[in-house]
Amino acid sequence: MGLLNSALHIGRTALLGYQGALQVIGNNISSAGTENYTRLSPQLSPLQGDTLTGNLKPGAGVALSGIQRNIDEALESRVRLAIGSVQANDAQRAALLRIEQTFSDLSGADIGSRLTNFFNSFEDLQNRPDDTATRELVLAAGTQLAGALLTARTALIDVGDDIDGQIVGLVESADNIAGRIARLNEEITVAEAGTRSQATGLRDQRDTLLRELSQIFDVTVREQPNGALNVYIGSEALIQGNFVRGLIAVTQSDGTFNHTTARFADTNQQIDITGGQLAGLISSRDVHAFGRIDSIDQLAAAIIAEVNRVHADGQGFVGYESLTGAVNVLATNAGLTDPATGLASAVQDGSFYITVIDELTKTPVAFQINVVVGSPGGNTTLESLVSDINAQVEGLTASVTSDNRIAFEADDGLSFVFGYDGQQARTDSSGVLTALGVNTFFTGSDARNMAVNQTILEQSLLIAASAVSLPGEGSNAGRIAGIDIVGSASLGGSTIPDFYRSIVNAVAVTTRASIEAEESSSAILASLNAQKGSISGVNLDEEAISLLKFERAFQGASRYISSVSRMLDELILLIR
Repeated sequence: MGLLNSALHIGRTALLGYQGALQVIGNNISSAGTENYTRLSPQLSPLQGDTLTGNLKPGAGVALSGIQRNIDEALESRVRLAIGSVQANDAQRAALLRIEQTFSDLSGADIGSRLTNFFNSFEDLQNRPDDTATRELVLAAGTQLAGALLTARTALIDVGDDIDGQIVGLVESADNIAGRIARLNEEITVAEAGTRSQATGLRDQRDTLLRELSQIFDVTVREQPNGALNVYIGSEALIQGNFVRGLIAVTQSDGTFNHTTARFADTNQQIDITGGQLAGLISSRDVHAFGRIDSIDQLAAAIIAEVNRVHADGQGFVGYESLTGAVNVLATNAGLTDPATGLASAVQDGSFYITVIDELTKTPVAFQINVVVGSPGGNTTLESLVSDINAQVEGLTASVTSDNRIAFEADDGLSFVFGYDGQQARTDSSGVLTALGVNTFFTGSDARNMAVNQTILEQSLLIAASAVSLPGEGSNAGRIAGIDIVGSASLGGSTIPDFYRSIVNAVAVTTRASIEAEESSSAILASLNAQKGSISGVNLDEEAISLLKFERAFQGASRYISSVSRMLDELILLIR
């Protein structure tokens, strides 16, 4: 009877083992369409049986000893890194395409065309300095150029602010995912405690969340003996077992722009982000959006400085009867080179000319005003400059306004101009007229506040087209028109159009590189996913073969038990 009992036991274990194997295969087949499912393999192990005659040990059947998850943890880590790389490049690509459109002459700020139109308008003015319509076109071109630069600057700020707003949502999402991973750690630890099998469904859920987390930033994962995972951002732990430090988004301003950073909730420590959407967004915000604004401001500042420098040395079709400088000086008693004055344009030792003209006789009387800075002989301040003008120039009164700007007022019947000594053109070698915004075309310091001087807007005849204060003479307008082919020291020797083209080219090259990087990282991810699929994915053809194999084995075990049952019946009949 013992032999028959052993035979029945073999059949029983075989039925149970193959039944379990068929359940595993059935689960694989039913989950074949689930993207994040990890293929399972039944582990069947032979059992030790009784000794037969002749000291033979045929075994005691087979048992389902375990269920294996077909996963390569090293490959999983590479997949997570590749996911982060794709997401980072995708975030940069999206931002750069928006920025590239900002500089498009078709749908963006159209700065390139505005620059061309502006300098061409002065070329036209050189040929027709007496034409009021041409002067109005110059004002329109200047206004449009300033507006285009401001539009580009505003668009870059909008892109940067939009990106900054996305960071808040991503940090909140990452914090939620981290909390769910920590809870799964606890559930897996409890489910696997004291058993040899893994909580496969819970582990699949956790792996899915880890891939979602790696879309936001790169993570490092280390499995613990109890089945829990510790997750690190760089060298800092985010999750340890069922404990999660938490993440918060903190927005701070640098005085100009908002910058949102991801921080640990427990210590407020800023996180060093690499990879993922967060890294791509941060780079896009700081380098490509806000970072480009400096270039736009530098371009605008160069246009303002170069045009004003030439314009300040010219004369309009009429002279000024009164004039207030466009720049306010923060400290009127400080030397004009002192940073306390707040002057953006440089002042140096030199001189400039004020010429007073009798409107009845058109007789000019010129006065040379010297400017001394940083020398033992004295240091010109706004207050001393006003005093010098009042002491030397007849028929003209200079003053300091309540908001610390220089103002000029001619006596009745007189007008005044700059850059002309009554016989020939004279250059302001001190740069003080440009620095104080006197007889300048533009006001402002960069793209934020660049505008055509309101005084000129109200009276286009004041546009300084002439260099010798003669009707029909437009050489100074020609000098302004030629600025676009002369290198600017403030632009590193580059011309204004070339500097703008370098900005556009840099954006285009960076965008192209980002697109190529995304394509490359996507190809790498696709290759890694293919490798992962060959290990962890369900192949229905292979599962069909396994299904047939275990089905036939189950059928064989059933027939074996039937045979043993008949033998047992015959034995019972013999005994009776």
